[in-house]
Amino acid sequence: MKVLSPKDCGNSPKKLLIHNQIIASAKKDIYTLETVFADDITWTIAGSNTICGKKDVLETFKSNFNRDITELEIHNIITHGNSAAANGSLKTVNSDYSFCHIYRFVSAGKNVINEITSYLIKI
Repeated sequence: MKVLSPKDCGNSPKKLLIHNQIIASAKKDIYTLETVFADDITWTIAGSNTICGKKDVLETFKSNFNRDITELEIHNIITHGNSAAANGSLKTVNSDYSFCHIYRFVSAGKNVINEITSYLIKI
């Protein structure tokens, strides 16, 4: 998988964490995801459903992210306090998508994600 991302992704711990989380999600790297998610994480997929709890969120990543992603491009990662947002695009063997994820951390001082809202649009 080809990964493209802005040069400034490593200039803050939260940006780097979000950068690595997006790549881990695309690669179905459950070990990395497990280390950045709070036990009580909630993941809302716009237009679909909300998954609660680390175990169920990880299972959803394992079962739903089975596309053959050939390219992932992260356009922007913005962080402030206990919130962050990231957008980008990804290409699979059959389709292209744009995405935006809105994150909430346990606190401004902790790099543990406890809420994600995802928007995925097929292009």
